[in-house]
Amino acid sequence: MHHFGKTLTFMSLAVLLLLISTGSASGKTLFNDTIEEGDGYQINNYVIEVAEVVYEHEVATIHVYEDESKTPKFDKFLSLGDSFTFTIEGEDVEVTLLSVYSGISNRAKLSITITDASIINSKTLGEVDGGHTAAVLPKTPILEMIKTVEPDGIGIGDVVTVKVSVTNTGDGDAEKVIFSDPTPAKFVLQETLIAPTGQTTIKKGEMRLIYVYTLRSTEPGTFVFDPSTAVYSNSIDDEFPQASSNAPVIVVEDSIKKANLDVVLVLDEYTVDRRGNLEGTIRIKNTGESPASAVTVNVLVPTGLKYSEGDPGIEIISGVPTIYMESFGVQQEKEMSFRLKAIDEGTYTLSTQSSYLFSDGIDPNAQSASSTSVTNAIYVKKGKYDYLLEQPIYVYIVPLLVTGVVAGLLFYRHRQYKF
Repeated sequence: MHHFGKTLTFMSLAVLLLLISTGSASGKTLFNDTIEEGDGYQINNYVIEVAEVVYEHEVATIHVYEDESKTPKFDKFLSLGDSFTFTIEGEDVEVTLLSVYSGISNRAKLSITITDASIINSKTLGEVDGGHTAAVLPKTPILEMIKTVEPDGIGIGDVVTVKVSVTNTGDGDAEKVIFSDPTPAKFVLQETLIAPTGQTTIKKGEMRLIYVYTLRSTEPGTFVFDPSTAVYSNSIDDEFPQASSNAPVIVVEDSIKKANLDVVLVLDEYTVDRRGNLEGTIRIKNTGESPASAVTVNVLVPTGLKYSEGDPGIEIISGVPTIYMESFGVQQEKEMSFRLKAIDEGTYTLSTQSSYLFSDGIDPNAQSASSTSVTNAIYVKKGKYDYLLEQPIYVYIVPLLVTGVVAGLLFYRHRQYKF
């Protein structure tokens, strides 16, 4: 029986030690020190404040404040050794009054433990001089950005206005905010009206225009404006995910006005005898959307053909038949005729080289353009009597000499018989 009592005592001590070890293992001691009356200890957005210390009665009043509330969430009156427990984000926080001290300012020694310290923001953990009114709370700013481009349909050379706004919809100020805005390709910055400089603060509930600027389009196409972004933190320097705006899309139509000269060469026939003539026509038409100026059309005549004559508008400049017109309107047409002579046998092509200036309505400087045109192949064949020229020269000289001698003898005989 005595043996059984010893065993029971031993088992009871073992269970007690197990309970003690389990209790200490399940919690982490955050604080074990003194706090002056009126000061506190902060865990995340909670402040454990020593509201009053009565040294004579060895008691203290402990208040727990959450967020910016002026009314304590918990109001506890503790004697030495007393504890109370509350939860922060699902974890138990235990506060125990260990002792009290008197002095210029009374103090209370507290033990503060938590079951799981992983939920604690280390930037807020610690003593707070002045209690809950002096605590810096971990607020969560949320920046929402909107980017607009107006108008969303334009032509080349038109100007769009880009605006980027931001609104803080969170419960705290966004601090150390840095904005960035990529410049889209194929656009040229015209004017910047609003732009951030360095870091800034966006207050809780504040809406602000961050960027306002104008761009001029330079090429046609569909363009996506990349999002504007912001990086920021809160009052305790917690960093937050980058905020991004939407990505507007605009269409730039090809609105450039150009002059376009169509030059066509037409011949009455493309097969001709050597030494024969060819009748040709030059037709010029401006099929573009802008008038042309300083129009020059050169007719390039190949060796084997020769320019004979043409209408008054065709002049010979440096040996080249040339048409020059100071101006040539939209949809204007002009037709001129000319004549060529076939000189040598062979296959040839007749061509033109055209150059002109025009205004595209965008660039203040005149734009230049050029074009070429070529006829079908021209065949120059032997003439009707060309075979005569192909014989050796004596074939023609001997008969002529014989003819001359005979004629001379006949004339001589005729004179003899006359006398």
